[in-house]
Amino acid sequence: MRKKRFNTRKKVREELDVDITSLLDILVILLVFLLKSYNASDLKLEVAKNISLPDSKSEQLGNMAVIVQVSAEKDLWINNIRIGRVPASTDEKLDILYGALQEEGKKQDEAIKELEQTVATNADKGALATRKSNRKRVNIVMDQSLNYEVLRKIMHTSALAGFPEFKFIVQGNF
Repeated sequence: MRKKRFNTRKKVREELDVDITSLLDILVILLVFLLKSYNASDLKLEVAKNISLPDSKSEQLGNMAVIVQVSAEKDLWINNIRIGRVPASTDEKLDILYGALQEEGKKQDEAIKELEQTVATNADKGALATRKSNRKRVNIVMDQSLNYEVLRKIMHTSALAGFPEFKFIVQGNF
């Protein structure tokens, strides 16, 4: 018995070949899926009722800023809050929009001041710089059936209220 215990040969361990081809296929598919679903824009938009966006082939993405929406019935929204209608007057300045944009500008200025006081890391500094650069920007979402006169009034009023930079939100077909 003793002889048997010491006489047993130790089995030589062989390296096993593992086929990882299927694992690599799965990883490539996951990578492609994640890249296709990635959105580099920080803009999140809920389009108001009765707005049909015009088509565009532009691939440039928008950034988060104040969102002014105008429906086909000329209803006005700022950041998804209905503030009224575009009046049929010949005035260039829309008083309803002007007041609402000035309030929004004050809110943004307060938020920027708070961020300036709490900036600690480089990531916070980047967020502050982005916030400051978007402070003067307004995203305009309009129904495609509206004429240029309505757009001109909105742009003019926005510029008077302290938002002279405009981005037009359209339906991308790319």
